[in-house]
Amino acid sequence: MPRTTYDVSITPAGSEGASAAPYRDHYPVTLVSGVRLNLPIQPLPGGREAIALLMSNQTPFGVEAELGSLLARLAAEFAPEAIVGIPTLGLDYARLVARDLGFTNYVALGNSRKFWYSDELSVPVHSVTSPGANKRLYLDPALLERVAGRRTLIIDDVINTGGSAAAAIELLQAAGALVIGLAVVLIEGDAWQDALRSFGAEWPSRVRGLGHIPIFDATPDGWVPKP
Repeated sequence: MPRTTYDVSITPAGSEGASAAPYRDHYPVTLVSGVRLNLPIQPLPGGREAIALLMSNQTPFGVEAELGSLLARLAAEFAPEAIVGIPTLGLDYARLVARDLGFTNYVALGNSRKFWYSDELSVPVHSVTSPGANKRLYLDPALLERVAGRRTLIIDDVINTGGSAAAAIELLQAAGALVIGLAVVLIEGDAWQDALRSFGAEWPSRVRGLGHIPIFDATPDGWVPKP
């Protein structure tokens, strides 16, 4: 049966131990601060695999604030000069990070072409959560000066296949940005590493996350993380 609610919560560090596999409805993600982010498990098409689903625009404000604060601390370690958000769900976190780091603005990339946009400042993008969609990623020409020649950090909610991240890196480098890394709330699996190695063998080491989530296999007793 499909989920009828989106229930996400944070358990403070040092609280009672988390449940163990197999998991039924939720997966407890231990974050770098020691707190646990309890995410609903979402079966993938076919029902044999599942993911722990972070829908950033559906989380309670308290959870969003906690994640944003932790992500800002992580982002500060890169010493960025510009913050860029990947649409759609990375934009809120990019705004929170930029604000917490004392920036006066940030750059929101977009999937919707405005009439003043330039095709030269766009690239195709493939997303695991929107399969089959012929999307492009755009940089507003009016925001070019915010990234050109600057140490630019990309912010997103989750990295999985790396398709969106690779598109953002390609687009920003074409715009003259010095892309220094990627900070995300959650890292899912490791398939994304191949996509980012096209920009250099060192690129996977430039990705930092607050926590890691696996892909799950279905069993008669519940969901078990893949090795």
